[in-house]
Amino acid sequence: MNILIKIASRIIAAFLSVVCFFMGVIGVNKWPTSESVENNINTGKTVVDEDARYQTMTGFGASACWWGKDVGAWDNAEDVIALLYDDEKGIGLNIYRYNLGAGSEGDENMYVAYNRTETFLNEDGTLDFTKDAAARNALSIAKKIAGDDLRVVLFANSPPVSLTKNGKAYGAPAEDGAPLESNISTENYEAYADYLYACAEHFLNEGYRVVDVSAVNEPQYAWRAWYNADGSFSCNQEGCHYEPHQVLDLLKVLVERFKCSDVDKKGCKVSMFESGEIQEQGTVPASYIDLLVGINKDNYFNNRPLRKYFDTITTHAYWSSAETKKAAADYLNEKYPDYSIACTEYCQMLNDWNTGVHDYFEQNGATNGLTIDFGIAMANIIMDDLTILNAVEWNWWTGCSYGVYTDGLVYLDRDDHTNLTTAKRLWCLGNFSKFIDEGAVRIACSSGNDNLRSVAFRNPDGTTAIVYINDTDSAMQTELPAENYSVYVTDATRDLEKVANNGTILEIPAMSVVTVVM
Repeated sequence: MNILIKIASRIIAAFLSVVCFFMGVIGVNKWPTSESVENNINTGKTVVDEDARYQTMTGFGASACWWGKDVGAWDNAEDVIALLYDDEKGIGLNIYRYNLGAGSEGDENMYVAYNRTETFLNEDGTLDFTKDAAARNALSIAKKIAGDDLRVVLFANSPPVSLTKNGKAYGAPAEDGAPLESNISTENYEAYADYLYACAEHFLNEGYRVVDVSAVNEPQYAWRAWYNADGSFSCNQEGCHYEPHQVLDLLKVLVERFKCSDVDKKGCKVSMFESGEIQEQGTVPASYIDLLVGINKDNYFNNRPLRKYFDTITTHAYWSSAETKKAAADYLNEKYPDYSIACTEYCQMLNDWNTGVHDYFEQNGATNGLTIDFGIAMANIIMDDLTILNAVEWNWWTGCSYGVYTDGLVYLDRDDHTNLTTAKRLWCLGNFSKFIDEGAVRIACSSGNDNLRSVAFRNPDGTTAIVYINDTDSAMQTELPAENYSVYVTDATRDLEKVANNGTILEIPAMSVVTVVM
C-alpha cells in the first residue's frame, strides 16, 4: 500500500510539474483570514488578531532625487534631513533611495537644470567617487541621523551617458509613432553591470547598508526627447526605455555579476525592475513580470537564473486604483505566491485619476498640496498598498522639492535655506513610518466601523501600532482592546501630536490620521 501511495504521489507531482511548465505557476491564497476581524461589523470596537499574520515590513522611505545635490551643500542640511529621518524631529524614515546619476550635468537639452546629474563613471571607463559630493554628504547626514541600520537603495534612471547609444541620459527624439528604442546596446550590458557593482561596493565599503541596486526604472515608457518647433529637441529628466526581453537580458547579466559576490554576501541584491504601475494579468506591466519570472515552455530555461534569484517584485503605485490593485494582487498571488511586493515610488501626479485629489487638480491646476486633505489622500494610498498588495515597503517619490507640484514632503527655498515648509503628507506618512519598524508584521485588524479605515502591525519590540484614517467631516470613536497606549494625531492643526488617551475609548478627529501604539 505504501508503495502504491508513493507511486501515486510521484505521478501527481509529475503531472503538476507539466502543468506548471506549460501553463505557468498555479498558486494558492497564501494570506490568512480572521473570522473575528471579518465578523467585526459596526461594533464600534477595534479587534486585532495576532494569529492572522501577513507581510513583514522592511520600512518606509523616499528618494533624494534631486534635492540631495543641493541640500547636502547647505549649512542647515541636517535640519532639512532630520525632518525625514529623525525619530524625534521628523518622521523616522528608514529607507534612503540614492540616485546614481547618468551624467546629464551640462546638457542644456534637459530643460530642467535641477534634474541634471553627475556620474561616477568617466568617459575613459575610470571611476571618480569624489563626484556628486553634496548628494553623498546628504546621504551621510541621513545615516548619522537614522543610524547604521538605514537601508540604502542605489537606483539609476538611465545608464551613464558613456554607455548609451546617443551619449545622452535619455533616448533620441523621434517622429510620432516611431517604435520605442532602448538607449543602451547589449554589448554595454556587462559594462553597466560592472559600474553598478563598483558603486555598490564603494558605498558598502564606506559603511552604508546598501540593500538594493536598481538598474531599470519604469522601462515601459519612452524616455526620449521631443522635437521643438525650431527643430531643436528637449527632455525633462533622465530615463531609459527597455522592452521586456531587453530587461530579461540585462538582468541576467546583472544577476550573474552580483550573485555569490562579496557585495551579495554583505546583503546587497539587484532589484528586479521598477514598473511605473501595478496592473493585472494581460497588461504591459504584467508582460514584463511574466517574461522575467514566469514558468512556461518558451522561457523555462531562459529565465531560470532570475526565478532562482529574485524574491521581490518592485513597483510604483501610479495610475492604479484600489480595484486595479486588487486585480493585480489576485494575479500575482495566483502565479507568483512566493514573491513579496515592494512599492518603491509614488507621488500625487496631476494626470493620475486615482490620487484622491484629482478633482482639485481639475478645478485649480497645479498645487503643492500642503493641506490635510492631500495628506489623507496619500495615507489612503499607503493603506491600500499595505492591505491589498501586502507591500513590504512603501516609498514616496522625493523627500524634498521646489516649486509648485504635489511631489514633495518638505518644500525648499533656494534663496532662503532656512525657509522650510512641510506638507501634511510628511506628517501623515509619519503616522506609519515613525511607529512601524523594520521587521514589523502586519496582523489582522478592524476598527468596527465601516467608515474608519485601520491597519495594525506587531513590531519586533512587542508593541502593536494601529493606524486609523478618518477621511470624513465627523469625529469617530472606537473602543480599544487595552487601556495602556499612546496616541499620535495628524490633522489640520496637529502634526503627529501626542495626545492624552481616554481609557479604552479612542476618538478619531474629523479628517485625520491617528496612530495608536500599545
